[in-house]
Amino acid sequence: MSRVHGKDLSSLTLNSQALLSDTVALNFEASAATHDTTTMGDDWLEFTQGLLGGDDITHEMFYNNTNTTGTWAFVTGLLGAAATTLSFGDGTRTVSVSVIVTKVSLPISVGDMMKFTATYKMSGTVTFS
Repeated sequence: MSRVHGKDLSSLTLNSQALLSDTVALNFEASAATHDTTTMGDDWLEFTQGLLGGDDITHEMFYNNTNTTGTWAFVTGLLGAAATTLSFGDGTRTVSVSVIVTKVSLPISVGDMMKFTATYKMSGTVTFS
């Protein structure tokens, strides 16, 4: 078994644009919903499987204000637009999912490197390969 470090991420693209070099952190979660099927009088809760996905993904990046090619201009240009593909991998495994950019956040702390966070909403199947 090989241990993998966050720095081993070898690719990260949004809408086919490489964002790995500007990425600080990516918080990816995929979940499965459950439906309560408990019958009145039961002593224990019972569930059945439900829909997958629909989770939020947060992506923290260095702020780059280059006119049209910087991370800020690129990501804000996708805010609220049709779903696009987010893909990331470590050279062995890849995750790919259709996402919609739902939020951008730019907290400013004087004296610190500027970073911003984009929030994506999963839309459709997640491919683990």
